[in-house]
Amino acid sequence: MELDKRGIDLHSVRCPICDNDTESVDHSLATCNDASELWRRVLDWWGVCGVQSVNVTDLLKGCVLNSSSDVGKRLWQAVTWTCVYIIWKNRNQLVFKKKRWNVPVTLNEIQIKSYEWATKRCRDKTIEWERWLHNPNSLLM
Repeated sequence: MELDKRGIDLHSVRCPICDNDTESVDHSLATCNDASELWRRVLDWWGVCGVQSVNVTDLLKGCVLNSSSDVGKRLWQAVTWTCVYIIWKNRNQLVFKKKRWNVPVTLNEIQIKSYEWATKRCRDKTIEWERWLHNPNSLLM
């Protein structure tokens, strides 16, 4: 949508993943069917309940998280930035290589990559893989 506004000739401004809406940052990274399902699974993994709809800004700011601790914010940031990176990477794989992505496989990739980021960034806290995989929110208690 932003490229089209700037006069760049595009084949289509429709979302290449679902073709149900105009491609925008919020749609591509949060509300598109696959992205929305992925975020729902990430929120379930974190034990976050009752979130009806999400947008990229609220996810990145941690507005959906029930933690005010610095460690919690850093862990959530590792997860959200990993999600955004992987969703965009998968979107590009579909556009440029016609390769569809699988939400459960993508969630697993997010868990692994965000764990790697989290263990590098949270040196003051030991993060056990099993607890991370089961419920990262439990690390904040």
